[in-house]
Amino acid sequence: MKRNIILAAIAAVAMIGGLAFFWFLREPDAPKDRKGAAQPTYRMQIEGLRFYGMNQGRRVVSITADRLTLRRGNIVFFSTGLTRAALIENAIIDIYAGAPAPSSRNAPPSAGPPLQNRHLPPAAIPKEGTAPNSFQAEDAAQNRELSPLLQSEFDFGGLFAEETFSSLFPVRNIAEIEVSPVTVRLHNDKSLLTEITAARASVRLKDKEILFTGNVRVSAGSSELTTEQLSFLPGTSRLRTDHPFVLKRGDRTLEGTSLTTDLFLQPQ
Repeated sequence: MKRNIILAAIAAVAMIGGLAFFWFLREPDAPKDRKGAAQPTYRMQIEGLRFYGMNQGRRVVSITADRLTLRRGNIVFFSTGLTRAALIENAIIDIYAGAPAPSSRNAPPSAGPPLQNRHLPPAAIPKEGTAPNSFQAEDAAQNRELSPLLQSEFDFGGLFAEETFSSLFPVRNIAEIEVSPVTVRLHNDKSLLTEITAARASVRLKDKEILFTGNVRVSAGSSELTTEQLSFLPGTSRLRTDHPFVLKRGDRTLEGTSLTTDLFLQPQ
């Protein structure tokens, strides 16, 4: 009888061991199924984004958007390491210039050369039928109106300081911020200077530029520029396109395929 008890105990232990072994063989599959069903496709997502970026105690940028997403797997290998793009949907971005410095231009800011004498690309010519003399008169009048602003150089370079976005995402791992659609408004310390709208924009943190693509429209006072692609260089406050464009200033129109302007859409 004692032998039977020992055999029964051994059988029970063997059965328990077998069940445990079978369970451990099955267990790794369960987490995979649960993980595959529940894991989101993004690393981080913020709905109803409201962000204020500061640099050295000064407001540099504010962003209002429907959504910010850092996607999983959206990683590209570069020589500098791993980078990832931040995606922002339906955004209004306000960028604020640093304290303006006096202009270093030699030409007096009150007038400047008339449009037909500026160094425009060959393709940038006045639309046929526009009187050349009206260019000079309107240019001088517009420059007199903008005179206080034309005497200053605006620097938006603080947008690319590491501190500016550090509270929103790990800046060192982000190559660019992709925004679609987008409205960018450029301000000095007192007023709105320029507004840019586009279907898409790429804020290239490494290259320190903003590239707008798709139905790009720039407004500055009574002037308006339309094109399909435009670069904004915050460090120099210059707008540049190498695509067909139409520039309207008052009752005159300028068309071409290459153009560089300041924030007030004055060709450079």
